[in-house]
Amino acid sequence: MQRDALWHIEVEERNSRWGRNLFAAVAEKRRIESVLEIGAGTGTVLAVAKDLGYRVYGFDANPHVRPLASERHDIDILGGYWTSKTLDDSVDLVLCISVLEHLTEPLSVLREIGEYCKVHGAAAFVSVPFVTEEDNWHWLLQESVNDPANPFYLSDVHITHFSRRGFELMAELAGASIVEYFGKGWLHSYWLEF
Repeated sequence: MQRDALWHIEVEERNSRWGRNLFAAVAEKRRIESVLEIGAGTGTVLAVAKDLGYRVYGFDANPHVRPLASERHDIDILGGYWTSKTLDDSVDLVLCISVLEHLTEPLSVLREIGEYCKVHGAAAFVSVPFVTEEDNWHWLLQESVNDPANPFYLSDVHITHFSRRGFELMAELAGASIVEYFGKGWLHSYWLEF
């Protein structure tokens, strides 16, 4: 978990850039004033949202990232596992960026996101790594994942893998009525409405 916290700092500049691109694209879709991020890490994307004047909320189960979010971005990240009942306040947008691949039951979290969005009238932006080409699936059969060319590199932390169609089916099972591929500045992301 400490390794994950340090990784967030290493990619902070990239994630800030991605966050700016994300919120510019979201502004074309919907007016937002508040953001909830599930798996917020050190709060880099929420810091971008805060700078844009949005009210922000963040959750992360890793206890090592929360002090870093406070120190680096003056953002309080709440601990524990998030559910649709965790936050009483309404937000306009729920973010879940590069989280579901770390979970053994991603559908249950996506269903919780859907439930929250239905109750509070929010939309969701969800991003996961994909192996979109079928010819890449042979990498799953290799013993060594220590090759950076392998799409499943560092798969000791990525325990669930997705295809694009598989994610779309999962979103539909979670109750999403709109499942729109969202490729503006983020790889393999979806705009979801429930």
